Amino acid sequence: MASEEEEIPHLIANWWLQERLGSGYSGSIFKAAHVHTGKVVALKVQRVDHECPTNRYERGFYPSLQGGLGMPTLWASGVEGMWDYLAIDLLGASLDSLYKRSGKETMDLRSVCCIAMQMISRLEFMHSKGILHRDIQLGNATIGLPPNENTIYMIDFGFSKRYIDPSTHRHIPDSKVKRDFIGNYWFSSVGVHCRGKVPSRRDDLEAVALMLIHLLTPRGLSWTRNGVPKTDAAHEILKRDKRLARPEDLCRGLPNEFEELLRYCRKLKFQECPEYQHWIEEFMDLAESHGYPSSSDFIWPPPKPVSTKPKSKVSAADDLAKVLNDLGRMNLGENQTLADRTNVSQAVRRAKKDARRDSDMQTVISGDSESQENDSVPPASMLPKAYKLAKLTIRVPSATDNAALSELVLEFIKVMKSNTSRTLIKDGFAFLDALNKQLEDPSVFVLPMRTSRSKDVSGTRIKTSHTKLGVVARLQREVEDAKSNRQLATMVQDFGRVTNRSSGRTITKDGFSFLEGLARQLKVLQ
Repeated sequence: MASEEEEIPHLIANWWLQERLGSGYSGSIFKAAHVHTGKVVALKVQRVDHECPTNRYERGFYPSLQGGLGMPTLWASGVEGMWDYLAIDLLGASLDSLYKRSGKETMDLRSVCCIAMQMISRLEFMHSKGILHRDIQLGNATIGLPPNENTIYMIDFGFSKRYIDPSTHRHIPDSKVKRDFIGNYWFSSVGVHCRGKVPSRRDDLEAVALMLIHLLTPRGLSWTRNGVPKTDAAHEILKRDKRLARPEDLCRGLPNEFEELLRYCRKLKFQECPEYQHWIEEFMDLAESHGYPSSSDFIWPPPKPVSTKPKSKVSAADDLAKVLNDLGRMNLGENQTLADRTNVSQAVRRAKKDARRDSDMQTVISGDSESQENDSVPPASMLPKAYKLAKLTIRVPSATDNAALSELVLEFIKVMKSNTSRTLIKDGFAFLDALNKQLEDPSVFVLPMRTSRSKDVSGTRIKTSHTKLGVVARLQREVEDAKSNRQLATMVQDFGRVTNRSSGRTITKDGFSFLEGLARQLKVLQ
């Protein structure tokens, strides 16, 4: 390889080669500048007679990927003498380099959540163009250069493949014929790497899941610790370890979302399309729940988390009471600066009374006052989404007819759609509880439908996504056939329960269609 590298000329086509950025089995990549325009690019150079002509393969995919966020631009390509070249965007460091340079055993959770959101989004775009990546790894994900330093780019499409047949426009067929492995040892899916299955969209997503788990595991996934296997025997040992590793063992100590994603990928059928947006929202919610912003921007070095601890219920009045108490206990000797101790006692009692009054006022959101109905500014302790949902919930018992309930449902939809996250939080479940009660029988108390995140009443783990999609789709179809408010109440209860049991508690497109149908049917039954 060294002698081949020495043969590469300084000028290929109109590109003047500068420093070498990297090299590998199939060729080298250089920083290069256009001799006429000065445009600086990354130039991938490979011999035209190479046994694995990845440049030629890669060239065929770039036209379909141009313009996609996080996809490099192909500026030029061709053959010059014995050299095949690709001129693509010059990008920054790879995730592998950042991870190694950090010197830490694991990457921070916020960074991993951002990687998850962006990588899943990149896969969604590639897959929408009918292309599989097939070589997901840290070295094939890089950050951009300013002003795109917060964007993660997917690179190296030499192993990519079209899963939509260009001639038939149909998904390629599955096959049990033994096939050679193409991919990388670390993160290629168990099905493709260990069982020789035909790759499809599910396998790209599983590779991302394994990569995320690797970043959060001290010293990485177990089968990555001995380096690239140099013999067939070592490769078989690696495949055995990978195949036998259970999701619950790989994800022990990690947030549930990582195990759920891995299990989800392995349950997908060969031709099934993954729920990309659902998983992007899952990792967005995970980041928010740990005090990080919901943005998917990858920031390196990682910022410190914003504290999510609730504000202390100790008010300024409590602080004043403590100060005055301390002053009252001071021993000033003969110099009695605070000679009148009765003033201190009165001030303490007054401060404590104010503290109790302020605390009571902060815990009440009244829906009776017309001025409060128009007040869109939430208390400091509540997020805007939660505040709006809480106000809607208070208004439900006062809705005396179906027309009023229909308007409340439409307002509920508006609040949920106006927020970036479509996750149904506790205030949203409280609204559904109140609506269910009002439809069923306003005189009957209904137990809240929001229960445990991961188990039903029998203690059995819920099958999340497919169950949710099936139930919600059924409710969407049946809501306009409901003949009474009681039937609608049952549907609201089913909708709340299945949403609560799903991994992301996200209102899907079908979910919004059900709610819109509910609002229409309430008016029909008026």
